[in-house]
Amino acid sequence: MALKYWFEFTDVQTIVHKVEIYNDDFVGDSTQIYGSCALTKAGTKDTLESIRGGGLQIDLEATTLLSFNDLYSENEREYSVKYTRNGTDLLFYGWVSPEGLIESFVDDTWIISLDCTDGLGFLTNLSYVENATGLQFVGKQSGLEIITNCLKRTNLQQNIYSSIDIYYTGMTTTENVLANTYFNANRFVKDDNAETYMNCDEVLRSVIEIFGACITQYKGDWYIYKPNELFDNSELTFFAYDYQGLALATPTVTIDFAQGLGSQINNFYPHHVNKNQQLTIDSAIGAYRINYKYGLVRSFIGNNLLSSNSDTDIPDYNIVDDTYLSFPVDRQGVYIDSTTVVSEVLKLTDGIFLEAGSFIRFKSRVISTIKENFARFEVRLVAPTQTYYLKIDTLLSGDFTQDRVFSGTWETSQNYISYSTYAQTSTILLENRPLIEANALPESGQIELRVFTSGRSQFTPTGFMHIKELNISPVSSDNNIQGENHTFQITDKPSSKIKDVKKVFNGDNPSDIYIGTIYKSDEVTPTETWNRSDSRQVAILQIMGEEQMKMYGKPLRVFSGDVYGYIDYLSVIAIDGISNTLFMPIEYEYNAQTNITKLKLKQILNNLLPDATYSGIDYELTYDYGNVVEPTIVG
Repeated sequence: MALKYWFEFTDVQTIVHKVEIYNDDFVGDSTQIYGSCALTKAGTKDTLESIRGGGLQIDLEATTLLSFNDLYSENEREYSVKYTRNGTDLLFYGWVSPEGLIESFVDDTWIISLDCTDGLGFLTNLSYVENATGLQFVGKQSGLEIITNCLKRTNLQQNIYSSIDIYYTGMTTTENVLANTYFNANRFVKDDNAETYMNCDEVLRSVIEIFGACITQYKGDWYIYKPNELFDNSELTFFAYDYQGLALATPTVTIDFAQGLGSQINNFYPHHVNKNQQLTIDSAIGAYRINYKYGLVRSFIGNNLLSSNSDTDIPDYNIVDDTYLSFPVDRQGVYIDSTTVVSEVLKLTDGIFLEAGSFIRFKSRVISTIKENFARFEVRLVAPTQTYYLKIDTLLSGDFTQDRVFSGTWETSQNYISYSTYAQTSTILLENRPLIEANALPESGQIELRVFTSGRSQFTPTGFMHIKELNISPVSSDNNIQGENHTFQITDKPSSKIKDVKKVFNGDNPSDIYIGTIYKSDEVTPTETWNRSDSRQVAILQIMGEEQMKMYGKPLRVFSGDVYGYIDYLSVIAIDGISNTLFMPIEYEYNAQTNITKLKLKQILNNLLPDATYSGIDYELTYDYGNVVEPTIVG
């Protein structure tokens, strides 16, 4: 970055404030200008709002000789800005918005106001794709990797700090849950016919909010934290990473966010000012529902088009015998030479674990250069007690049988567990895309897929088969269950107020047929139960709902008013005269010139319900059949 403009000013307490504006393409000496600034955070009614974006308003003294028209750009990420207080305290890092620039035709001097953003607002308009290439993400990704990918889309290379006191069963409290929990990247493609990508805002929320966490910029970096946790302890220990998700040299950092506030008469600093402080009450939440959409896996095979970058490696497959294997110029799919020899050529690297009773669909897409050539595929179910083989009938349906009917020449039509297709009629190339739907799996186990040469003996083979796609996908069952509803209700003096149904895209599920399933660090084992500081082992969405009800299960105090002095947005605040009550900001603006912070604070809770019993909550799990409704208050 090249420094283009900068200004300094001293506030009423003689503290120095500095704002620097950078441009990568600028060449030359920087110019000192004159201005002031105010730090802001987007307002919210919810202390558990997951994304806390912020901004910086800059007022600049413009003249006919320096109008700042160069700051106007069609690229909203051309000019970056840093705001530092007291020499070393970086309070903001973001982008200058080109909107709001004014040039006077009358006066020789005037004031222009520039809005700057920390970039979180950009994420609503940016798809969840690779930042540099625009390519779709596939396969399993850790929560940390997903968060990193989203934040890269801001084009701000900031460190990431994470503190979440939730752990799946088997984790230790010394591990970061975000780095050790995995999600299927295909979950972040919308369930529409166009298969469009979710935006980064949706994806970021989907990962952090199931843990009751929030993200905000603090000291120029990204911080992920839980308001519930801050109630119990204002001092949090964060795992520290760079913008690429790599652990920093100092892997953890501990910060105390405690802040006191009171009157000047009682010698507090910061202290109340302007006589506009007041307390109000927000009503409690009586009921809350989480709707978890399973999301049916589109393909169990990540590389279903058999794309490759070399002659020795096909991602997701093992090359068993390369004698009869070659590749097209575009490296999409593989060629299998026609031969009288029966040879296994390819197999899936990893099996697909499915529960007994699951239904699958097998799809192949093949082109052959010779008449009546066979494409041979074997689908196995390897169960604890028995290996089963998919045998098809003439109606392109099939069943798993213990019999492996498999002659050396592979010519017993429709009587082998491998699927064969005539890929050419007469002299016309025919691309075949048959679907085979199998009956329910007789046991739980691993699905395997193997590819063989045709082994035709009726003629001297020439040419090859072009296998363009192999796909194994689940078939919806269980009366079209689409997901789960987790409903929570306060049983003691419930409020009639309910929160909107929260739709989430990930949760616990023992089956790989759903792309919303969360996985442990091995990327294979689905999560089942989780815990906080207590010994209770429950589903992650039960914890999510309980965190909400613990925070909002009774009326909450709301403080508003002006404060003389700087207060960090990320603070847990004790107000003198309001005993046994802690607050966090939900609206915030710090005027650096006047040293006044305008605040709206909301009470936070975490001890409303005892961890050991959660006796104050009625919890119910029901299944979603496509008709999600708001919860109603019982009692």
